Amino acid sequence: MNIKHLDYFQEIISQKNFSKVAEKFEVSQPTITTAIKNLEKEFGTALLVRDRIHNTVSPTPSGLQLAEHAKVVLHEIEVAHQEINNLTQNKIVLGLPPIIENYYFPKIGSKLAKEGLLSNVHTVEGGSIALRNAVRDGNVDLTLLGSIEPLAYQNLIAEEFDRQPFCVYVSKSHPLANRKRIYFNELRHDAFVFLDSNFVHNTAFNKLSRRNHFRPNIVFKSNDTHILMKLISENVGVGFFTKIVDHNEEEVTCLELLDHEQPEFITSIVYRINYVLTPSQQQLLTILHSIL
Repeated sequence: MNIKHLDYFQEIISQKNFSKVAEKFEVSQPTITTAIKNLEKEFGTALLVRDRIHNTVSPTPSGLQLAEHAKVVLHEIEVAHQEINNLTQNKIVLGLPPIIENYYFPKIGSKLAKEGLLSNVHTVEGGSIALRNAVRDGNVDLTLLGSIEPLAYQNLIAEEFDRQPFCVYVSKSHPLANRKRIYFNELRHDAFVFLDSNFVHNTAFNKLSRRNHFRPNIVFKSNDTHILMKLISENVGVGFFTKIVDHNEEEVTCLELLDHEQPEFITSIVYRINYVLTPSQQQLLTILHSIL
């Protein structure tokens, strides 16, 4: 079977038009027609029904079934290309959410440097949700991820290594700053400065908001925790972060939450189940295990 034929087939399912598919792949329409005929011969059944009046096509039940499998096959081929490209460049791609990177990576980097491996490691920053997708799609070899529940994926291995609480960060001029612990409900009338929607913090934050029956007033969003801490120090808003966030502002204080059954920030090492680690990647994984 020609994998390209599956590519054509998937695009026909999407476009419902042979001419548009031929134009996209820069081939002739007979090329597309022949490819579909070859697939139908391969599987011994009709895969598409053509409506010549409206010049459209639609999948048969067999076509719909093949489309589901083709999606998986084409995705795996794309991942294989990405993995092999990284291998040929002798590069290890490690995903790191910013907060996790700031807290855990200095010790990891020190060990990598001692082992002569640091120069081979290329780090990719992003929120935990984006990096989960990146490791699934082969754009990242291994990643550290944050979550509020233990991770369980069909095609990924997740090894939990730490749990930390979430806290509230306020300016020292804030009325609650003299407290060490508060209930989340006490912030219902406060403004918040917060991370964007690509971070797992949102899931924890929304969970607490719903439980306390109020919609937080978020006045500013950023991926940069240093900027957010600066704004908190100026009493622009309240912050909600895991306790491991890089916190160096003298005018900001951290308050623990008293809420029952509050979410935890769980950190895990994640990589693909069917990924064959190179010796260097296995060495990195061993270092992650030893440090974390």
